[in-house]
Amino acid sequence: MTLSEFQRTAIIAVLFVIGIVTLAFLGISLFTAPQSHTTTQFNVTTTENRIIITHTGGEPLKCELLTFHLNGKEIDTPSGSLTSCPWSIGNTVEIPYVPSGIIQTIRIFYHEEKGPVELFFAEIEPETPIPIMTETQAPTPTTVHPTLIATPTHIPIQGSPVASFDASPRIGPVPFTVRFIDSSSGVPEEWAWLFGDGATSTVQNPEHTYTREGSYPVSLTVKNGFGVHTRISQGYVTVTPAEAKDLALEAGLNSAISPGGFIEFSVAQPGSSIKIGGQAINLIQGDRIRLVLDSGGRGKISIRNGAILAFSFDRVAMMVNGKETISGTVREINIRGYDDVLSTLDLVVERGDGDLKILERGVPVDPSIYDSGIVLRSLRPDSSGTMTLDCSGPARTAFQGCVTSYDPL
Repeated sequence: MTLSEFQRTAIIAVLFVIGIVTLAFLGISLFTAPQSHTTTQFNVTTTENRIIITHTGGEPLKCELLTFHLNGKEIDTPSGSLTSCPWSIGNTVEIPYVPSGIIQTIRIFYHEEKGPVELFFAEIEPETPIPIMTETQAPTPTTVHPTLIATPTHIPIQGSPVASFDASPRIGPVPFTVRFIDSSSGVPEEWAWLFGDGATSTVQNPEHTYTREGSYPVSLTVKNGFGVHTRISQGYVTVTPAEAKDLALEAGLNSAISPGGFIEFSVAQPGSSIKIGGQAINLIQGDRIRLVLDSGGRGKISIRNGAILAFSFDRVAMMVNGKETISGTVREINIRGYDDVLSTLDLVVERGDGDLKILERGVPVDPSIYDSGIVLRSLRPDSSGTMTLDCSGPARTAFQGCVTSYDPL
């Protein structure tokens, strides 16, 4: 049996197509870089002389396939620094390092059959001192002649992200609220902040309140489809002790609490409760409570004899152990015992025609200094454990307690 010319041509065409597809497949196999199937997430923190890396997500890693590189050089991980093998979620590795005045880098490689794959890269910034203005450092007045310069429009280009951030302010008394601003390049799609005190955030531009004195490192990890990058800044935020001034104020003036302030405390006695939004909430001894006045406003507070007896405000958000649970109007509170009070409540007293009397530790203060009004910062119980505030009505303000400062408006 012989093949016709048409059949021979058809067979040759089919073989030709098969050959082209085979070559294309081989070309892809030969010339495409191998891709890692390892997907792992890490958190990095630093102490004075150690880098601590925690496995936070993904598959376990075989210890014998891992290498760590500090500043471009492979290092030996100390015996026992890997808390378990394989390296899995929740376990850490500690790497000794010496802080210096330059940026240091840490990389993790995983040596698979197709070659080493970089799992992680982070930069550790040197600690930078925060300038503090003193009385002798008053700025010299200068005359500025502005020049108009056309500013080109910046169009962000997506690629492997590089973490960068700013914050303001960076030094202040406890409790200290800092606003963080992401300034990363590469169009990140995910953000992971570590504030150095155990708190975290996945918001791009978060706000965080530090409730303890100290110097805190801050890190930001950014991620998109092209890669991940971490930046760590040592000693980035400094929280100083708060001043304490026992103060009494009476005024025939309007006043209100500034929006966003809070009072926070731990419940020290059983049988405590708060009625908020018409719902009675029973509290457990040891609960950490934060009452936030999102919109500020007028109201009353009474704290004496180790108990919180009155807290009356509209639009209050209540957080229990770090989680917001309910919001609404508070008219009834019964905290039979409390510990460790923190406050960012600021009272703004407007200036007007009414009288203003101020006593600091029983000594009169000249009210003429505050002709433009006065703000009392961080209201809290005084040295006797007493705090009373009544700013509930118009043209009437009374306060006794402790403040961090009182300043002209």
